[in-house]
Amino acid sequence: MKKTIPFSILLSGLMLTMFFSCKKTTTPAPADPCLNTTITISNSVVTTVPCESTLSGSITITASGSTGFTYNKNGGTYQSSNTFTGLAAGVYTMGVKDVNGCTKTQVVSVGNATAGPNFTNVKSIVSSKCGNCHLNGGSDGSVNLDADCSIVAKWDRINVRCVSQGNMPPQGLNTTQKAQITAWVNAGHKFSD
Repeated sequence: MKKTIPFSILLSGLMLTMFFSCKKTTTPAPADPCLNTTITISNSVVTTVPCESTLSGSITITASGSTGFTYNKNGGTYQSSNTFTGLAAGVYTMGVKDVNGCTKTQVVSVGNATAGPNFTNVKSIVSSKCGNCHLNGGSDGSVNLDADCSIVAKWDRINVRCVSQGNMPPQGLNTTQKAQITAWVNAGHKFSD
């Protein structure tokens, strides 16, 4: 935009008028690099297995719609790897940032793995046979089996008392129930077995 400014001087009865012009330039604001960027996130989740000493849940994030992606979990530091391992069951906010600093987040849930068939059989035996002594807060012999991980942790005691010695529960177990406990112990006595 050009603007002309008159300037007048009076010299001994002579009026001298001069014109000065100046041009004002405006620098446009820099364009937003994220304005036309649509980042899309997809994920792959591996559930975690309860009662294990090492957390096994993981999330792998894939992003598209731009380039140069880095990734973060729960607002942490961005990293080049798109895989996050060693996760417990829970809800995580996964973030993606592209080369221009454009970001996108997505909430992802890591669940618990389904109980294995052998563990499910043993849990059913515990639920039906150990109710008064070891469930619903009961802890005869300092053993409470309300939680799945308590059953896993006490696998050896369950095996000895219910199968090897055969003196627990007081009403006893039938041959099929003892075989189910033995199958679980031999498979590795884990939640996932």
